[in-house]
Amino acid sequence: MTALTHILTLLLVISAASEAASLQSAPSSCAVPRKRHEWMELSADQKRAYLKAQQCILETPQKQNTLPGAKTRWDELVSLHQIHAFQIHTTGNFLPYHRYFLHVHEALLRECGYNGTLPYWDETKDAGNFSSSPIFDPVVGFGGSGSGTGNCLIDGPFVNMTVNIGPGFTTQPRCVSRQVTDFLSNQCGQPYVDAALNTTTYLAALDGIYSGPHLMGHISLAMMEGDSITSPGDPLFMMHHGFVDKMWADWQKMDETRLTEIAGLNAQDPAVGFSEFPGDMEEESTMWGHPTAAMLAVTPDPEAGDEGKNITLNHVLSSLGIIPDATIADVMDTKGIKYASLIDCFTDAVLKAYKPVIKFNLEIRL
Repeated sequence: MTALTHILTLLLVISAASEAASLQSAPSSCAVPRKRHEWMELSADQKRAYLKAQQCILETPQKQNTLPGAKTRWDELVSLHQIHAFQIHTTGNFLPYHRYFLHVHEALLRECGYNGTLPYWDETKDAGNFSSSPIFDPVVGFGGSGSGTGNCLIDGPFVNMTVNIGPGFTTQPRCVSRQVTDFLSNQCGQPYVDAALNTTTYLAALDGIYSGPHLMGHISLAMMEGDSITSPGDPLFMMHHGFVDKMWADWQKMDETRLTEIAGLNAQDPAVGFSEFPGDMEEESTMWGHPTAAMLAVTPDPEAGDEGKNITLNHVLSSLGIIPDATIADVMDTKGIKYASLIDCFTDAVLKAYKPVIKFNLEIRL
């Protein structure tokens, strides 16, 4: 019996079993969701291991051969955000896609030998005083602000490293850059988090998170010179969006019905564009240009899984082959088995074998 036949047989057995039985038979890393820890909860050795893996991703050659301009594995991640930019900002897809995006990043960390979970930065602890946060430590942190033209980092683990995606919809080599300011970082504080969480609908929570601590954090960090399209070029992006994702998870925990609540458009309204900038999409394009033909050729259909312009739980989340596609339903519950299994259950080879079977809509609870 071939390896693929073994896999398909296993899938059929699992799909026919009860959820309890599947939980017992699955590897423990699948059955038990992995807890994410706040950065300061990590030991110095754990921080070094994470940062070393980040450096590895920045130095590893690209593998997909489909993402325009990408030369490294990190470039591929930044390119993914660039290509999806108009589908994942000022849309109902903002929170679920960025949750999925964190999983893509976690998969790349695993490729580089990192076995811990993806940490996050609790920005409420440093609100109003970001510049003094231990997260900017040059040895066991991300380094601080940059300097000179382009605000290239001058200390920390990402000095002299190159990102080849951006600015905007261009693809050209540039440094990892950042400029930390304290003025608006107070709006990442607990009162602003509470205001976002004390809402009763998904759209209200989305607006509170997006326009509040999410946006104010980006402004206060000016990652990649504040470029909304390619800000993941700075590895600190993942720490910030880990915080953003935790806010959404905390809001979801308040009412179990929120685990199935989604709303909004699946692509930007051309008359609005990014809600944080004045003008429509065309006027905003003066800041970052337009996607190239090569980018448009690989851009997923914004309505994939939906039946129109409104987002649904069936909406398809794509990493263009880095990890298997998922649906919004798959990432809604951070303590659910489908969410945990996005990364923890399988090797790349097994995931590729599962993919065509999953597309036949077998009900697999892993």
